[in-house]
Amino acid sequence: MATGTWEDFTNKYGFSDGAGVEPRDFEARAKLVEMLNDHEAMKTAGLRALEYDRPGLYNPCLLVVVERRAKSNMELLKSWLAGEIEEAPLPDELELAISELVAEAYEI
Repeated sequence: MATGTWEDFTNKYGFSDGAGVEPRDFEARAKLVEMLNDHEAMKTAGLRALEYDRPGLYNPCLLVVVERRAKSNMELLKSWLAGEIEEAPLPDELELAISELVAEAYEI
């Protein structure tokens, strides 16, 4: 029962191509999205983290980061899926701390 990593949440081949996903990974992802969206660095950079339940084969427990727009999370996700907006990198401040945030999301 290993904990996921940032790469697991952001790569369609994460969690051993999805074979290793457990219910607690979805719970940790939800908490991680909440933590990221509450983080000042994300707000300052104008970014939003979204949960994405990828259908089909491979990893169903994904997280995407996109530019925040005057849209709801569902509208942002639809825009991303349609290729209208692209994923954005984490702010440098979070890039350095993301492993700790992922671990904290699993502890809660």
